[in-house]
Amino acid sequence: MKDRVQLAALLGNPGPEYEKTRHNIGFMVADLAAAALAPGGRWRDWKGLGLYLEFEAGGERCFLLKPQTYMNLSGQAVAGLGGFYKIPPASIIAVYDDLALPFGKLRLRKDGSAGSHNGMDSIISAVGPALPRMRLGIGPRPAHIPGKNFVMSRFSKEEGERLPEFLGRASDALAAVFRDGMELAMNRYNYDGDKPVS
Repeated sequence: MKDRVQLAALLGNPGPEYEKTRHNIGFMVADLAAAALAPGGRWRDWKGLGLYLEFEAGGERCFLLKPQTYMNLSGQAVAGLGGFYKIPPASIIAVYDDLALPFGKLRLRKDGSAGSHNGMDSIISAVGPALPRMRLGIGPRPAHIPGKNFVMSRFSKEEGERLPEFLGRASDALAAVFRDGMELAMNRYNYDGDKPVS
């Protein structure tokens, strides 16, 4: 299928101090998706730049990647692993937190800008803008809290109660992208209630 991906770059920061912060929701999805897509699989080191997990989907060799360079240099691991396995940008999906979306919303897009996300900016600089992405809503940001501080904060109690369902839906959407392609996954998961959105 022409719009099915082979590599998912799920963004976050390494280290225990970042584990449960909003900025690391990509890593949270990575761990859940790994259990679903590659049960029993083992994360391996990619040249000190990232951890990757290999599995098969639809007869294709596929990968999950957690860059370990800190967010601002995420593109190094993506370009390195993607280039080694000759995966074109259109077959790489980036999964990351987005302040512009309210908590619990996800959006699948085939391309676009980095917005204000430094990790996505690094990936676009490394491989180009024509790559799919899954944006995971962590907003809205309170006006009195700077964006940098907000993304490094932990989820509220109410968000924490809803987080498992959100992560599960994101993991399911990612599995659909690998299995069925972007178009079908977008039709299935880009919605507000019963209303599809672009």
